[in-house]
Amino acid sequence: MNPTFDDPSIMAVYRYLIGAAEPPRTGQRPTPANMPQRIQRPRSAADIARAEGLDLGDMTYRPRSKRRSGTRPPRRSDLRVVMDHLIETGCPRQEAAELADRWLQADPSPEGVRRWMDTVGAQRPDVAFQLRLHDLDADDLDVPVDGTPARRRLRDGEPIGQVIAALLTLRQPPA
Repeated sequence: MNPTFDDPSIMAVYRYLIGAAEPPRTGQRPTPANMPQRIQRPRSAADIARAEGLDLGDMTYRPRSKRRSGTRPPRRSDLRVVMDHLIETGCPRQEAAELADRWLQADPSPEGVRRWMDTVGAQRPDVAFQLRLHDLDADDLDVPVDGTPARRRLRDGEPIGQVIAALLTLRQPPA
């Protein structure tokens, strides 16, 4: 049941917010202008944040657009090398192209990508991307955090944010 408002301007704002248009007058047939507008629902929290102008920092991984200035698209040979390595690890061929592109955005060199894959797993380019945002390298994951190497903590399913925070805390000199 729709609420009714005495003030026509408030009612107009309400109809606008719910996507409804003016109903047809009595005796008139509805036209497309009278139909409610279809609002495309956001697919993820990152889409909502982008629409609202919020900066989530490194909480979401979104592959960079190849058209963005300052970034170069991965070379075809680099992409092929990473794809071949992914296929060797058992990744389906259809998924390997997209995953290789994401890996090359996390680290531009195939050698670096291979190190990251060996460290965090072949299916996790987002983890490498977030670690690199915090100036952490694959070698930093060998550092023990409370007696357990950070690499093992990641592989055991500990959230990436907690591992990054622990590594950055260990990196800071004592006060």
